[in-house]
Amino acid sequence: MKKKQLFAGALAAAMMTASLVGCGGGTPSSTASADTSSGVVEVTIPSYKTGENAGAAFFVPQVERFNEKYAGKYKINLESVPQDGIFNDRLKQLAQQNKLPVLVQGGDPDWVKNVVIPNGLAYDLTDWIDATPAIKDVLIDDSREYCSNEDGRVMFMPLATVRPIGFFYNSAMWSTDADISAMSMDEFISALGDQKIAFSTAENGWVSSLFLTALVAQEDGGEEWLKSGIETKITDFNQPCFINAVAKLQNLLQNNAASNSVGAAYADAANAFMSEQAAIIANGPWMSSEFESSNSDKWSNGFDGAKVRASLFPGDVGIANTATFGEWWISASAPEDEIALAKAFLEFIYSPAELEAYLLAEGGDAPKLTYSDGFKAKQGETQVLADLTADTTTDTVFVPNICDMIPASVANTEFGKLLPSLADGTCTPEQFAQWMSDKAAEASAE
Repeated sequence: MKKKQLFAGALAAAMMTASLVGCGGGTPSSTASADTSSGVVEVTIPSYKTGENAGAAFFVPQVERFNEKYAGKYKINLESVPQDGIFNDRLKQLAQQNKLPVLVQGGDPDWVKNVVIPNGLAYDLTDWIDATPAIKDVLIDDSREYCSNEDGRVMFMPLATVRPIGFFYNSAMWSTDADISAMSMDEFISALGDQKIAFSTAENGWVSSLFLTALVAQEDGGEEWLKSGIETKITDFNQPCFINAVAKLQNLLQNNAASNSVGAAYADAANAFMSEQAAIIANGPWMSSEFESSNSDKWSNGFDGAKVRASLFPGDVGIANTATFGEWWISASAPEDEIALAKAFLEFIYSPAELEAYLLAEGGDAPKLTYSDGFKAKQGETQVLADLTADTTTDTVFVPNICDMIPASVANTEFGKLLPSLADGTCTPEQFAQWMSDKAAEASAE
């Protein structure tokens, strides 16, 4: 994969933000400073993982655990800001005022790439990471590469966890003694027989897009083609890896699709799976809660969530974009004592205990972490999460969802419009590829 060139920020972006890195004494860029009377370094950081946000259930107690561990030395307070554009606007406003918090939680990716990093607003994490094996050893390689500039300096905290998307299957309807993720896609399709898949073809064709992504990834050059969209959106679909994958998707739509698939939104596909109209549905680990007995009011026709198992796609393919920024970065102009706090916090949340707690709370995997026996036992209580973890290894091939690699207007509406014509055979794979190319070209020209 071509190395990400984060320091290729546009001149216009640099000029626009020149005032952010101007000369002169100026005040520290943090929103808080040390409590000199008590000796406690105390900071306040804006966060969207507060209040009613789903992430607050884990993140707020995590900050409390950090504060308890470092009581009398460090303390983090959270400023609640909504997750939508308000949060990103808040960070940009603080940057313009030279008041960025020492710990910055994300931000608009384009702003980070074109403004924050080229203008030196982010603290260089390289030496600290390399001197902290407990962190260095758990970072995902693709994420570290993406978070580095062309000299290999790490400017944004890489990911240690990933939430790969695979598929769920009803073992009461279909199962195999073979390791599904170790199969080839052709072997999987053969083993599937006439069992049904709960596809969705309306809206953005979510379930169909996941299967298509996995099919492309198994074609020669498919993995590289999908990842090429990380840098520049894919607009040319007249590629053998795509056309061959579409042909296999067409075969599945014609022979293995649940009866309600044509015109089905995601909710319809989920209902088909949880009413035993289909043996398989593709989705992320967050769907695991749907199979708990507390959600049995959504089940029908004898469906039993306890019978559901999970697997990554054949070829050990997990759908996840690991070439991406992590959640955190440190403000370069913060005082040294606050930077020490920030490093302590990052080391805390990347510790084995906290990573395991996060995975138990929100699902996913830390591919380079050796799990404790206690974690494995606890995770084993949710069978589908245990299945996905067992499949996810250092050999797993992570690829981004194809719909994230193409222009948004094509992915969100146009892609789903043509899927029914694949199912009824009025569109060939070659025609599908040309149609996608035409729509992508139109979107890019707008």
